[in-house]
Amino acid sequence: MGQGDPVIVIHGGPGMDQGYLLPGMAALAKKHQVVFYDQLGCGRSTATVIDESHITINSFVEDIETLRKALKFEKVTIVGHSWGGMLAMHYAVKYPKNIKKLVLMNTVASSSIRDFLEEVEKRTQPSADEFEKLKASQEFIDSDPLAIAQYYRLFFQYYFYNPAGLEKLNLQLDPKGAATGMKVAKILEESIFVKYTDQHDDLQKLKIPTLIIGGDSDVIPFSASKNMADVIKGSKLVVLKNCGHFPYIEQPIEWLEIMEEFLGKRS
Repeated sequence: MGQGDPVIVIHGGPGMDQGYLLPGMAALAKKHQVVFYDQLGCGRSTATVIDESHITINSFVEDIETLRKALKFEKVTIVGHSWGGMLAMHYAVKYPKNIKKLVLMNTVASSSIRDFLEEVEKRTQPSADEFEKLKASQEFIDSDPLAIAQYYRLFFQYYFYNPAGLEKLNLQLDPKGAATGMKVAKILEESIFVKYTDQHDDLQKLKIPTLIIGGDSDVIPFSASKNMADVIKGSKLVVLKNCGHFPYIEQPIEWLEIMEEFLGKRS
């Protein structure tokens, strides 16, 4: 979408697709050439084997590099949301020379994973029984996209400052992608939340202009965002007020102003 300096946007999840970022993040295309894509096994990128040998953080990093080369971008700005920001950091560590700027939206570094998971568990506790009932339903077991969308709606209501914002979150899932995406999530969550690699030392070496965006009501604790900003030298941390995990929905005007100011600066 759009014209200008190239920006590759990495969606969250794992297991979701680019759809939930739209139409909100399409606003970046007013001044930039913006590329959205579905990660391997997600959305419309389902032509693959879904197993632990194919679905890895490293293979996802290589997909970004393949995309950059295929589009003939010499240097690119990487914008990662949530899990996409974690993936963006892995890419930045491996291919720092290929990045012009880095934006980490509502992202948590590996060193703060435990704090994040504790906050998620605390917030979603009121719906624990409903979660279990839904996951035990035949529709969910059969990977019905409507059941999976209901799971996400139940989950993400706790990710907003104002739960009414959930109605603006696009959860129109591709039927095949919804099913394979859940398998992708199960595989990658082991790497992210259980066997994660602490990137602290590698992130300290980055010399890429970096913007970190959080919300004051985000499920990711402020301390986690602050720790990440402290580790990535020279990075800028912005915390939006009255905002949860989806700033392009809850604070679209302020979010876009912050993004355009950062992306518009020459590095």
